[in-house]
Amino acid sequence: MQISPLEVILIGSTLLEFNPLFQAIKSVKNKSVEDVSIWTFLSIVAIGSLWLYYGILIKNIPLIIGNSIKLFTALAVVFVYFRYRK
Repeated sequence: MQISPLEVILIGSTLLEFNPLFQAIKSVKNKSVEDVSIWTFLSIVAIGSLWLYYGILIKNIPLIIGNSIKLFTALAVVFVYFRYRK
């Protein structure tokens, strides 16, 4: 069974999009968001939303899946930030 380049890109980008989730888990565990830059994650939400919209317009499944995950994980960090900020 051969894996196509598109499948490799889809798998790699999907795994990469889970990175913000680790920040959310760390912040919940420590109940602290002092080391979180909210502007970084707000920009990820904005950019991810635009790419998701574009992916939907052109019906590109890798763009839709990758950016849906990116949006979910970045929004999780934003939610945790506002939950634990002082």
